[in-house]
Amino acid sequence: MDTSRLNPVIRSVSLYEKINRTDECVGYDCRFIYIISGELTAVVGGERLGHLAPGNLLYIPAGEAYKLKSKYLRAVVITFDPMDTNPEAEGRLSPVAVADYDEEKCHKDGVDGLLGRHILLPDMESERDSFIRMANIFTSAEGHYKAQLSAMFKLMLLKVIETADENALPARMVEELDNYIRENVSDEISNTEIGAIFGYHPFYVSRMLKDRKGMTLRQYIIAYRLKCAKRLLELSNKSAAEIAEECGFTDASYFAKTFKSAFGMTPKEYRNGFKDDFI
Repeated sequence: MDTSRLNPVIRSVSLYEKINRTDECVGYDCRFIYIISGELTAVVGGERLGHLAPGNLLYIPAGEAYKLKSKYLRAVVITFDPMDTNPEAEGRLSPVAVADYDEEKCHKDGVDGLLGRHILLPDMESERDSFIRMANIFTSAEGHYKAQLSAMFKLMLLKVIETADENALPARMVEELDNYIRENVSDEISNTEIGAIFGYHPFYVSRMLKDRKGMTLRQYIIAYRLKCAKRLLELSNKSAAEIAEECGFTDASYFAKTFKSAFGMTPKEYRNGFKDDFI
């Protein structure tokens, strides 16, 4: 889906000790329900999701009917619009019974693609502190809390979309790829080796990286090596040949040619220019 159009508006962030919607209802805005402790039984869009456990995150889009029941629960509930196009940009919108639902009042801008259906992510334990922090920020309402919440939540929403998209390279895999390249930047790194390490065909890794980052796996590795080289040119007195070897380039002349092609200047010219600009 096209995430460039997303500009979510948070309506409320609440910490619930109990949620009971035994009668089917519909929300006019979207919601995240993150389980901190206890469990929640959910039926969304007619699908019985069973028992949600701590670390589970449930996304329910605006306009989709649901039933929830809990006991001994602690959960963070965030209600939001995926885009800021609605005239009533703030304020909590209470869910209504299915019989009372009015489609025309529903805030559905941006509720399409992956966000057009409910999502259950069972492996979100790492985000526990982020959800609790968002609840605390919303409750305190101090300083630029709205801008802070907006930035945090947009990153969270993008992570959920990436994690739920089975056709996209998982976000965590890109992190692992960065870590692997960083730790092995001075060594030869082949597409086949990358594929074997991460359990994907190298063509798949390269194609998905092209979709996400706009470059192939080989281009991505070279870009990372050039970034490391720039840093060494700025902070060290090592020669271009030493930097080329340390950053995994086969020889100094190839490094200089690649560097100039990427940045429009030779490594020596970049170093001299950096020193002139430094204050």
